[in-house]
Amino acid sequence: MNPAASPSSQPPVRVLHLTGNLDRGGIETWLVNVFRRADPAQVQMDILIASPEPHTGEYEAELRARGARIFHLPPTGQLPQFLRAYRRVLRTYGPYDIVHSHIHHFGGLLLWVARLAGVPARVATSHNDTAQIDRQARGARAIYLRLTQSALQNSVTHRTAVSQAAANALFGPDWRAQGVQIINLGVDLTALQTPRPTDELRQQLQLRPAQVLGCVAQLRPEKNHLFLLDVLAEYHRRHGPAYVLLIGEGAERPAIEKRAEQLGLSEWVRLLGSRADVADLLWLMDAFVLPSHFEGLCLAFIEAQAAGLPCVVSTGVPITSDDVRFPFIDVARLPLSDGPVVWADAVADALAHGRHAPPRMGFDISEGVRELTDFYLRAGRGEQP
Repeated sequence: MNPAASPSSQPPVRVLHLTGNLDRGGIETWLVNVFRRADPAQVQMDILIASPEPHTGEYEAELRARGARIFHLPPTGQLPQFLRAYRRVLRTYGPYDIVHSHIHHFGGLLLWVARLAGVPARVATSHNDTAQIDRQARGARAIYLRLTQSALQNSVTHRTAVSQAAANALFGPDWRAQGVQIINLGVDLTALQTPRPTDELRQQLQLRPAQVLGCVAQLRPEKNHLFLLDVLAEYHRRHGPAYVLLIGEGAERPAIEKRAEQLGLSEWVRLLGSRADVADLLWLMDAFVLPSHFEGLCLAFIEAQAAGLPCVVSTGVPITSDDVRFPFIDVARLPLSDGPVVWADAVADALAHGRHAPPRMGFDISEGVRELTDFYLRAGRGEQP
């Protein structure tokens, strides 16, 4: 490579992202923000969906309009068919300079196939802290983890993670010795930190005068929405009425609806589904509550902080200073073992503090995309970060 050559004189680096779906979620929203800001003259990106239940995601139309090719393969449960289709994508639509996996353990197998296909740079990003449940694995699950971990270690060229906890979960306790980079994905600070009028939105949601709690998370067991409803019930008993807005979609919806009915809270629980107006909804909330069993680095929590919300989160949400580029403001971090009563009182304390001024944050998506582009340019040309 000629060091004096300008970026425009080089062909764009070609990247294939591997992800589980393209519905609204933390990883997926980040990926869309990358496509909105990345320079296609420097980086050209496609997306491959690896899922047990592949389907057309909410973000697909926009991504296709932005030039991405999106590959839907057979379900991952049909492994031989899935792998044949994956190899065909690499052979027919390549050559790719980089395959970038955002899938957790299964990504190890896919990067191993990419290595066999001759893809020179194979990137694994850990987005989740699954260490606790992985330690409990037995039988077929334990064998699966050993096989995918072996495939990962024998194929990955660049290791990244969104937090120290996520790095440990995928790469092991010696992740620092392996050269794992902790990366900051970034959020759209301009949109999040611009105050919004909320009267019309409150009327649309038919909210009477009362405090409004919120949680932005796909409706999955690890997000622990049922515990949040127990917290809301205790809050009603001890402190008075409050709504909770649950923004996200997923398989847990029927269980959440049933629990809300059992607790007599159906009137106070708003299951809003997947929404494009998350920034507006954050400005409608009075506090953000996230009782996840585990997270890698929750972008929804970062967004809540950006909007100035007091937050009550579980100890499963990593917030160490090495993982982020700004000091957290007004965050109560509690173990789930403290139970709903303690959590309800912590929520009351957070509500008493009120919204704070949006903080100065080094977590803007534009900066993140610049760093990611530089990473891709170096990795695609055979350089280590």
